[in-house]
Amino acid sequence: MLRQPIITILGHVDHGKTSILDKIRQTALASREAGGITQAIGTTEISSDIIKKMCCALMEKFKFQINVPGLLFIDTPGHEAFTTLRQRGGSIADLAVLVVDINDGLMPQTMESLEILKDSKTPFVIAANKIDRISGWKSEGCFVENYSAQSADAQGLFEKKFYELIEQLNSRGFTADRFDRVTDFTKTIATVPVSAKTGEGIPDLLVTIIGLAQTFLKEQLVSSEKSQGMVLEVKEVKGLGVTIDAIIYDGTISKNDFLVVGGKNPLIAKVRALMMPEPLRDMRAEKKFKNVETVSAAVGVKVVAPGMDDVVAGSAIRTAKTFQEAEKLLDELEKEREEVEIVKDEEGLILKADTLGSLEALISVFKNHPIREATIGNITKKDVMKADVNNTRVHRIVFGFNVGVAGDAENFANDKGIKVMRSDIIYRLIEEYEKWSEEEEAKKKQQEVDVLPRPAEIKVIPGAIFRASDPAIVGCEIYGVLKPGANLIKETGQQIGTVKQVQSQGQNVDSAKTGDKVAVSITGPTVGRQIKEGETVFTDIKSNDYKLLKKNEKYMTEPEKTVLERIFAIKRKLDPRYGL
Repeated sequence: MLRQPIITILGHVDHGKTSILDKIRQTALASREAGGITQAIGTTEISSDIIKKMCCALMEKFKFQINVPGLLFIDTPGHEAFTTLRQRGGSIADLAVLVVDINDGLMPQTMESLEILKDSKTPFVIAANKIDRISGWKSEGCFVENYSAQSADAQGLFEKKFYELIEQLNSRGFTADRFDRVTDFTKTIATVPVSAKTGEGIPDLLVTIIGLAQTFLKEQLVSSEKSQGMVLEVKEVKGLGVTIDAIIYDGTISKNDFLVVGGKNPLIAKVRALMMPEPLRDMRAEKKFKNVETVSAAVGVKVVAPGMDDVVAGSAIRTAKTFQEAEKLLDELEKEREEVEIVKDEEGLILKADTLGSLEALISVFKNHPIREATIGNITKKDVMKADVNNTRVHRIVFGFNVGVAGDAENFANDKGIKVMRSDIIYRLIEEYEKWSEEEEAKKKQQEVDVLPRPAEIKVIPGAIFRASDPAIVGCEIYGVLKPGANLIKETGQQIGTVKQVQSQGQNVDSAKTGDKVAVSITGPTVGRQIKEGETVFTDIKSNDYKLLKKNEKYMTEPEKTVLERIFAIKRKLDPRYGL
């Protein structure tokens, strides 16, 4: 028997995610039969009978049959839904609807959503919303029926906006086209023009979703006897204690079943009650519930069971009829966790995630980097200590996906110089890490360059001779970077002496840079003999130092690069092998 597909909605703020779902509900409500539609835990269930009424004309035109019981929409738009709904290997959502304002095109949150869909391997359709705002457009009914009724100007403006959107998607590696023009749905993303305001295109959208589900997802929609679900929320309800709002995506669960909950601390508890709100009531806000004996996938339900206090959203759920069966399921969940978790005694990153599915995805995202440990749960001092063992700077970091930081672990990390990086979007973690790694690598390279002799051209300012020798102290203008300890040479390559100190306004300084006028004390030369007023001299760069500086020249200033080449020309005349 086929279960109903689970659909979630994503998109940029104000592009109409909730409005589309509200329109589906309202339209369904207007045409529903008693008991035909129910809403629970931020989910909206629409039966096939109601969809048939809503999409009757379209189904007749395309000779389309509905074989699934209906559609279950998850009313948690945005990336939070995918964070919670992540399971091993992807998401429990069978399909997604990405809502885009056809007038605005792709926006930041749209791009985030595209990355999330790609990361979770969730097939999706695009709802190109707000077509009613196109100048001259008369919006009503089915899009395929209504399009031909538009004026040539309105059609032209629609096509312009629509294909601007398609071009944006193509430029980001997604091939898409209007749903009724797609010839291969496995290669092209179906894009359905809709109006959440008038309801135009809503029937087209529902038929497209069902068509894709029935054609390409039939195998995963076959419901089995083995119950599987996931915790959406954990909340305390007066008179019931701590309950869990769950989505059951496979099989059936019943009152008095043994509930097995996975996660960091797996547990077994007996189901005391299964509760559903009245039809069209949202469990998140509802205070009155009706008890049910059994629920079957796919469905949202409130589960009342003891010991739910430490359960976290995203945890896997299984049920069994006997305690012995439950123990076997508990062992399976613990074994699954052991298979995914990584614990090694070697250099690498520390990864933390809230659920097993999230951890698996996090490990996959960081597959090109060494991983020391990847486990479920909040970030603790122990995690920081393990990161502190790493010698490589870019490995001294703890990542947290959708987790908190326990106790004073963050302060402890600051004291140890350990970076803590958290996010509720997986791909952001890898982006931020790679950016941070580049910055840290740049700091390291800069430090390596800073300890080398730096290229500088030093002009002795006429009339600024403060001491002729032992040491010579002269006023100089700097081009490049001059530091104490640098050896100096003339344009002929002749050795002059060594910079003892550099002073600016009577104070010793660590370095002088391009444009600075400073007093420089030099051991070795006598002014008027080895060095003269108005003369220009250079820092002496050894052959090996030259090669290191050239290798890391992006960490030098432009004047330094220029001076380095002048020094190269001087040294190469004296030694043809210089710099090789």
